[in-house]
Formats: sequence, C-alpha cells, structure tokens
Amino acid sequence: MVNNPAEALPIVRLSYKKGDLIIKQGDYGISIYKILEGKVRVTKESEGLEILMSTLGVGDIFGEWTFLNRSTENRSASVRAIEDTVVEVWHMHRLSNEYEKMPPIIKYISDQILSRAIRMDKHIIQLTNQKKRLKEVEKKSNAAKDRRRYYRKKVNLNCKYRPLNAPDESGLEGRIKNISLNGLAMIVNLGKNYDIPGTVGDFFTINGLLPNGLPIELEAKIVSVRKTASSIERVLHMVITEMWGNTRKALGFFLLP
Repeated sequence: MVNNPAEALPIVRLSYKKGDLIIKQGDYGISIYKILEGKVRVTKESEGLEILMSTLGVGDIFGEWTFLNRSTENRSASVRAIEDTVVEVWHMHRLSNEYEKMPPIIKYISDQILSRAIRMDKHIIQLTNQKKRLKEVEKKSNAAKDRRRYYRKKVNLNCKYRPLNAPDESGLEGRIKNISLNGLAMIVNLGKNYDIPGTVGDFFTINGLLPNGLPIELEAKIVSVRKTASSIERVLHMVITEMWGNTRKALGFFLLP
C-alpha cells in the first residue's frame, strides 16, 4: 500500500508530431515535462507579437515555473514541437516532497534563479516590443517619405494666381516649387507693406505651364503659410480643390514615375 498518494501518480509518456501545440499560453496546467526525443520551441505572445524565448532539446525540462513558483497561475508561455517529440510528464505533486527535503540554502538559490529568470523574460519581452514599435515607426516614416517622393515632384514653375472670382488682370506672380495631384507649394512675394497676399482658408485661381508645355488651371485653398530665407517671400502650402480643362490629365501624365 502506498502511504503517500503523490507517489501513486504515474509518470506518463506522450508523443507529439511536428507542429503540435504541447502547452498553450494562458491555459491552466501544473504538469512538468522532460524531453526524451525531439525539440520544442517556447514562445510568448505580447502585443500581438510572438516572441521566441528558447528552443529546447533532449534532456531539457519545461513547465517547471509553476512548480518552482508555487503558484496556480496560468501557463506563461506556449510550447510547440518543432520536430516529432516524445516527452515524459510529471505531476508536480511527485516532486513536492523531494523539493521540501532540500536544504533551505538550495531552495533559496533556486528561488533566486527563478526570480532572475522571470525578470529576464520580462526584459526580453519589453525590448522586443520596443524594437517592434521602433520598426513600425520607421516603416511608417519610410512609407511617408516614399509617398512624398512619388506624389510630390519638385518643380520651378512661374505662374499667376489671383483670388477666386477676381478678374484676370488682378493676377500676381508666383512660383510653384512642388506639385501633386492633391496639392502644391507656391512661393509668393510680399506686398509693398509686407502683407501676405492671402491667409489660411483663402481660395485662389492658379495658371501655369508644366515643364512638358501642358497648361494647368486650377483652384486651390491655402492651408498654411511659411517663411523662407528671404524676408520678402513666403511659401503658401495649398490643397487643390478644383481643376479645369485638361489639368487633371496633364498632372497625371506629369507625375508618372
């Protein structure tokens, strides 16, 4: 007759095919596994990212944190077979008596190692997530730069502009420095009293010729005004609100990569 019920708990061997999930992060479990054949990959999911924590092989143990930490927490990581694998499964209660027989100093060292391992895991996850976020920011930044290179073309086009619905003779001289199907930047001279010829929200009609000789005539609204190195110039950043004639076709051709 077995005096200790824990000693009656059998040691079980389980086989897994390549790709099989052995432990799922977040699930409840108290068993400890020893790899007899094959290899497994230990991963953690954080912020939608699967982070590789380690790859284990024959003789390695996993699932021990719950036992060493004396907790009933859910599994902190997922374990998946990366080749056909055989494991030996131990119930944590089989080890409890042996663990309690350990000298206090050994248990103390074990607890310290576990605490360091937990901190290291958290640090790895934080660094990985930080790296992911930096990559996403860099990717967005590069994508934005690519879009700007594609959609905005630097030009140096002399043009005439006038307030919307104003007569043609009221036109002023300007110079378009970049242009796209959606907007443009135009350098203008300040008036005699250093007045900006227009404010944010004003609409203008703009006429000019593209480098390929095609005429453009469009309506644009000022969205921002910037200073330049010259005290008598300003840059009007404008969004195109209307195109007349063949302007849309002309711009589409001009902006082909």
